Amino acid sequence: MKIVHLMGYFVPELGYQEYYLANQHRKMGHDVYVIASDLVYPFPNIGEMLKGAGAKETSRKRQAGFSIAEGLKIYRLPHVVEYSDFILCKGLRKTLEKIKPDVVFAHESRQGLPAIGAYYKNKVGYKLVVDQHDFYHKIPNHPLWKKVLRFLDYLCFRRFVVNYSLRKADKIVAVTNETKDFLTKTHKINPKRILMVPLGVDISFFRFDSKARLSIRKKLGIKESDVALVFSGTIVRRKGIELLLEALSEIENKNIKLIIVGSGESDYMQELKDLAKRLGIDDKCAFTGFVKKDDVKDYFSAADIGVWPGNNSVSIMEAMACKLPIVMVDLQLNHLIGYGNGLKFPQHDKEKLKESLKRLIDNKNLRMKMANNSLSAIKKHYSYDAIAQDFLDLAN
Repeated sequence: MKIVHLMGYFVPELGYQEYYLANQHRKMGHDVYVIASDLVYPFPNIGEMLKGAGAKETSRKRQAGFSIAEGLKIYRLPHVVEYSDFILCKGLRKTLEKIKPDVVFAHESRQGLPAIGAYYKNKVGYKLVVDQHDFYHKIPNHPLWKKVLRFLDYLCFRRFVVNYSLRKADKIVAVTNETKDFLTKTHKINPKRILMVPLGVDISFFRFDSKARLSIRKKLGIKESDVALVFSGTIVRRKGIELLLEALSEIENKNIKLIIVGSGESDYMQELKDLAKRLGIDDKCAFTGFVKKDDVKDYFSAADIGVWPGNNSVSIMEAMACKLPIVMVDLQLNHLIGYGNGLKFPQHDKEKLKESLKRLIDNKNLRMKMANNSLSAIKKHYSYDAIAQDFLDLAN
């Protein structure tokens, strides 16, 4: 089958669903193409993130045209308009006509380019599967003014772009139950048209490594008798890491360590480091900065508990694949701890976060049991081997 994965931004150095799906489809023997803009996503401090990931290009701009990266055939189209993370490019129709795909998997239609792919669906002749990741009605840890602007942006502009893509789609995918709920309530989509296909993990890559555990713990000065917590992701305010630092400072246990893996907003990063110092726990905290996606699994292997105190992340599943019990806030991905593999707590509730952490810190047998349950759940429900096939089934 000839497959196109279409999105506004493509950053293979950082992974994400569109990269893993495209790569898995390629491994399955299909003729796979990626079409995206010539810019990478406007993350805060994107240059530092790309440098840490080992990217040859650390600016947002990429060379327009055709290239092959990590086995994937990629067309980057020159952009003509960019507003926030909405981007339009020229040359999409010509590229689609050249490839003549059987199916186009369009990711994140709010970014604009997938909506143009929806427009050309009947003109070029292919099936269109649109997936939806985010929703605008629950944005944790944003100031009120930013929530208002985001709401107005969606109400007055983005929802029309998304509506068009959904209307033209042959199949619609929601990656979480809350996303499906958002589509039915905000976009008035018949729930029967929406299929749930979760985000996943490349289990051939993300797995526990005992040698890496010893190496990273030695590097960070973590003794085997210590209980190491790990957070991984883009460091932005909605991740709520200050709540984790405050909770950690109030747990009376000298053998706790915290590994914070990732980079992001420089001001926020400095605030966190200053906060750790004021709380007297800077000697317990290791800020690694951005880590190459190939090395993130080593930090998960070095830890004993994975913790996400704010906005949920696909990193949770990667940690589960590396045999970690999970502590996470009760938000959009809370189904990930429905397998006896972790604990959840209400958003912003420091006391409940402390209780969850202490329960796991003080009970090694419980940690081990939940760790094994994490791995079992990933293998059974969240492997990209199975998810990639689920997407192909939607194209038939």
